[in-house]
Amino acid sequence: MNYSKKNFLNKKKIKLLIIVRLSSKRLKKKALLKINNLTLIEILILRLSKFFDPKNIIICTARNQNNEALKRISNSYKVNFFAGAEKNIFKRIIDCQRKFKFKHFVRITGDNPLTDPKSTIVLCHKHIKNKNDFTFTKSLAAGMRPEVISFQALKKAQNLAVDKNSSEYLTYFFVRASFKFEEISLRKYFANENLRSITIDTLDDFKRLKNLLKRNIFLSQKIIIQKLKKNMKKKFPRKIIPIITKKYDVRFKNSDQTILL
Repeated sequence: MNYSKKNFLNKKKIKLLIIVRLSSKRLKKKALLKINNLTLIEILILRLSKFFDPKNIIICTARNQNNEALKRISNSYKVNFFAGAEKNIFKRIIDCQRKFKFKHFVRITGDNPLTDPKSTIVLCHKHIKNKNDFTFTKSLAAGMRPEVISFQALKKAQNLAVDKNSSEYLTYFFVRASFKFEEISLRKYFANENLRSITIDTLDDFKRLKNLLKRNIFLSQKIIIQKLKKNMKKKFPRKIIPIITKKYDVRFKNSDQTILL
């Protein structure tokens, strides 16, 4: 354990929130799919726990009967557990904060088991130093990128949002003039923007991740990027593979502004 990281998170009251639920329609219970006898959520927790105190990690899930497996996992790895609103992520995180009293949080989704811990601590430091509402990076492949959000900014976004159930796509509420947001360039590990997304949405995504981690679940960010680039050249030599992005319509009260990303 690097205690400088532990003390920084504690001092600044930052928690790592793993936003996850088991009701995915495209790939059912994907957080519980296994690689080398470990579920994807366990792989994520283990990778984060190499850099952060497990007490600063919270599995933040939906309140329903399907989440007993997640609760058992949280107990096994001594990370925190919270179950709240299923679709309204604003409410889920606000209720979670009432219990854990954080001022800022790192948003990590359960379908991104390769979220990068080193980049996480860099973004946390930048977020606090620059007094941001929202801090993010695009220097990594989708599926590796952490995001840091101020709790006060989250409450403000909730008050502005028209459709609270669209808060699953939380990121898109903060990239607007009402918030102080900053994109951090991680030049040391700069990833080609054409790298394939490694978010787990489909069975093919899972198979690709399984092949990537078959020998070592603790691959570094640099090695993961190297392998992704190598696979691109090997399997798709004639064309560029774009990151899989989706367009979300995020509307706010008293505003004509719509963000399309």
